[in-house]
Parts: sequence; C-alpha cells; structure tokens
Amino acid sequence: MSFDLDQISNELSKNYADLLQMTQQMTPEGSVGYFVDAYNAATQPYERSVLSRGVSSSIGLIAFSNPSVELVMYYLPAEMTVIFPNLPLRDNFTLRSLPYLSGTTEISYQTPHRSECRFSADQVVSETRNITFSNGEQWVIYVEARTNVDSEIRTLSANGNMSYVLMLLDADGTVKYSTDPQTFGNGSIVSLNGDSGATSGYIWEKRKSRYGYTTVLLVPAASYYHELYTWKNQIFVISGLALLVMSLIAFMLLRLIYRPLKVFEIEMDAVGKGHMDALQYRTGVEEFDRLFDQFNDMKQQIQHLILDVARKEKRRHELEIEKLAFQINPHFLMNALNSVHWLAVMHNQREIDKVVSSLNHLLSYNLGKSAQQATLRTEISVLLAYIDVQKMRYDFEARLYITDGAYLDSPVARFILQPIAENAICHGMDENGTLEVTIFPVREERTIRVVIQDDGKGMDGETLSLVQGSASFDSEHRGRGIGLLYVRSMLESYYGKRATMTIESQLNGGTTVTLSLPSGEEQSNDPGIDS
Repeated sequence: MSFDLDQISNELSKNYADLLQMTQQMTPEGSVGYFVDAYNAATQPYERSVLSRGVSSSIGLIAFSNPSVELVMYYLPAEMTVIFPNLPLRDNFTLRSLPYLSGTTEISYQTPHRSECRFSADQVVSETRNITFSNGEQWVIYVEARTNVDSEIRTLSANGNMSYVLMLLDADGTVKYSTDPQTFGNGSIVSLNGDSGATSGYIWEKRKSRYGYTTVLLVPAASYYHELYTWKNQIFVISGLALLVMSLIAFMLLRLIYRPLKVFEIEMDAVGKGHMDALQYRTGVEEFDRLFDQFNDMKQQIQHLILDVARKEKRRHELEIEKLAFQINPHFLMNALNSVHWLAVMHNQREIDKVVSSLNHLLSYNLGKSAQQATLRTEISVLLAYIDVQKMRYDFEARLYITDGAYLDSPVARFILQPIAENAICHGMDENGTLEVTIFPVREERTIRVVIQDDGKGMDGETLSLVQGSASFDSEHRGRGIGLLYVRSMLESYYGKRATMTIESQLNGGTTVTLSLPSGEEQSNDPGIDS
C-alpha cells in the first residue's frame, strides 16, 4: 500500500512540476512570455502578425517537448477571451469552473478533471498562473497535462482484489477530489492524524505534497484484513512446506554425504596409523564410490612408495659401504705419494719433488680430501699444479694473465678450470703449442671472465657441434667431450642460468673456451700478472 501511494503521489507531483516549469516560460520573464510582451507593445499589424506566429510556434514547441501536455493557452479575464491556444477550447470554459486544489495568490493547482480541449476526453491535471505584462494588462496562463490516476486506481483494485480509494485534500483537510465520491464526497472534511491509520471502516495512508495538498490512499478494512490473513496463511503453508523440504534435504544429506564422509574420515585416520588394507564400501552414489576406489588406489601407491623408499635406503647404505671401500685406494695412493715426496727431498731431487707435490695437491683437491672451500684462487692454484705436472710430459708454453683482486676469493663451482686446460693440452695442442689463460673481472656486468685459449689443431664444425651440445659422444670424441660436459653441468648446478660457457674453434686455428661467472663482490682495479 505504501509503495502504491508513493507511486501515485510522485506521479502527481511530477505532473504539477512539469506544468509549473511551462508556466514559468510563459511569464513575461520567460522565453514565450517575452514574445507575448512584445506582441502587446507592437502597433503595426504586420509586426503583430509576425510576433503572433512566433508565440504560437513557441507554445507548440514547449507542448511538443512534453508528450503528456494537452491544452496550453493565455486567458484574458477582463475580456473573458482566450488567446494563443495550441488546441481548440470548449465553448463553456470559465476559470471558476476549474476544480481548485491548492495554490497561492499567483498560482493555482487543479484536481484531476476532464480536459478543456474540445476534442479530448482525457483526464488531466491543470495549473493557472496570474501574470501582468509591461503594458499593465493582467492575463492568466492555463496549462494541462494528462494523468492516469483513475485508471491506476482501477488497475490496483483489480490486481489486489480490493476497492482502493484515492483522495486529494487541501491544506484544511477538505476533500477536493475522490475516486469514490459517494463515500467521500467533494467538500467533506476528513480528519486524518499521522501518516496512516483507520477511519470509517477504511485503512488509510497519506503523503503531504510540496504543492500544499495531501494524497490519501484508502482500502476497506474488511478487504485489507482478509487479504492480510490470506497472506499470513499462505506464508504459514509455504513455511511448512519449506521446513518439510529442508528436513528431507537434511535427511538425504545425512544419508548420502555425511555418512560416506564419516567413513572416509575413519579411513584417513587408519592410513595415518599405517593400516593400508583396501576398503570395500559402496554408498550408491557414483561420485563417492569413485572417490573410495581412488583412495584404495592411493593406499596401494603409498605401499609401493614405502617399499621403494626401503629399497633405496638399503641401496644407499650399500653405496656408503662401497664408498668407504673405494676411498681406501686413493688414501693409500696419497700416502704413497707423500712417501715419494719425502724420499725425493732426502735425495735432493727437486723436479721429482715438484711433480709429486703438484700431483698430491691435485689428487687431494679433486678427490675432495681438502676441506678448503673452492674459490677462484684455489681453482687457479690447482690449474697451476696441473700445468706443472703436464709440463713434465709435454713441451708447451703456458701463459697466465690474471688480474688480481678480491674477486679471486669469491666462491666458485669446484673443478671447472682443470678439465678445460686438460682438453687443450691433451686433445688440442701440439707438443710445442701455447696455452693462454686470462682471468679478469667485468665490473659493468658484475661478472668474472675466464678465457682459456690454445693454438692447436682446433675442431671442424661437426666436432664443435658435438662438444657444444649435451649429446652422448662416440669413442673418437669421448675424451674431449666428457670434461667440457662436466664443466657445463657443474656451472648449471652451481649457478643455474647465471653462468655461461662458450666454445669457439676453427680447424687448424686453435680453440677458445670462455666462462662468464656471476660475481657479487666489489672488484679491485689493481692489475697483476702471474706466469
């Protein structure tokens, strides 16, 4: 009821607001009234004719802009004549015959009534406005707009199966308009306190308008309470049915969901305690049955994994025993080399002493006997020891260009320089070749550059492709490729994608291997050369 009353009240207020806006345009200060004032002041017939057409055109334009507007005109009370109407007027029109609702001395609002247009039977609301032009003449503006309050009340009564009544009261509470004049006639005074209540067997609500009138919507109390009781009964029935449906749903959830989930929870606790026996349980729900089958498969997989872990643990223990056994021979070899070393010292065999010391250092580092962490400086030390050993066998020249600095103490991957030098000495160079090793920091890139170059026989394109890749090697290239593959694997394992190794070679033009290692240390600018 409140919603319906608000709709009707807002519609009437909008109609009156539109009419008020139109009358403002027709005052002497408005866009239409300006031409009317000029028309009254004009003396020439042609000028008055032109202004008359302009006024009629302007009135037609503002009426056309609002589809609900019907009759618009000026009225001359002194002469009781109409001027500038947009539509034909009824013959018996008078201002006093208009049903007054509310207003001021200047503006008056009329209740819904039949249109004053001769060819229209629509229900309209209207507004009149008293104005005075510059020549002192007093005119009245009349505008009306179509309204559907009567048809809305009939539709509302039919839909709600109740006889709704709409009343419009003036400021004194006098009925100015009623859709049921037999019960609430025009001119009768109705006392309604508050915004809603009951009176004379009717339930009512009212809304106060800003235009000075009050809109009241009434419905017979008997019909209202009958409808209310009907709604209550329907709500009770719907609530009962909803409660019954919810109970059935709860029962189905208990049977189809809760019980399988409870069984599943018990099985998970059993798995946590180590019980891996398969569960033969069927719920009748395809999804749950498939879930239990998958759970049984998972338990079997867990059993297989437990057995696999046990086998791997047993194998690891066996490998540790084998490792201890394999460490016996290198340990014996290093002790033997130490004995040879001291024997050479005792007999003043410096070359033998040097070679044995270098070899002992190599074995200790490569076999992991040295507890020292691998740095670039220790890698260079091992490389020098390896070169010393190889010089006893091959007649080659080694040149080392190493820039001194704190970066030499940066941790690096273990055993990455010797395999490259071994490839160059054993597979690349001739007996009288030259090996160059250049190590320096690149401060702009925060990297360390290691370049190992020989002037040997080099490699053709096919061999270079095999060495650069990670494929398996045939017997001809196995010796050369394994060392480089090891270095590449160590770089990837230690640095990930931050380190690179590039190989450049030409047949009979030597080979150059370049390592680019990341460095977070502050690099020194002091150059130093070891050879």
